Amino acid sequence: MAKTGSLSMARTDVDEKPPTEARLASPMVKCDVCGRQYNQRYLTSHKRLSHNAKNDPSISVDDARAVETILALYKKISAKARNDLLNRLSAGEDEA
Repeated sequence: MAKTGSLSMARTDVDEKPPTEARLASPMVKCDVCGRQYNQRYLTSHKRLSHNAKNDPSISVDDARAVETILALYKKISAKARNDLLNRLSAGEDEA
């Protein structure tokens, strides 16, 4: 009989409703990388798991660092130097 009493007590706990605040869903937000809609609570996990260069087996850690360095340097040069660089990079791609 004691077991029945403990079961009814557990049942009472299940029947209790959570506070109103807990029932409200997080807003939907757009991922700035892929543009898909995600729950705001899940967005950081999505970015870490889906858009992290470390998870892409085709990109090595050294390549990822090199790309970050190149982008940082690119932001520091003048508009004319950027255009010259883009022209040189485009010419190099045509040869490959």
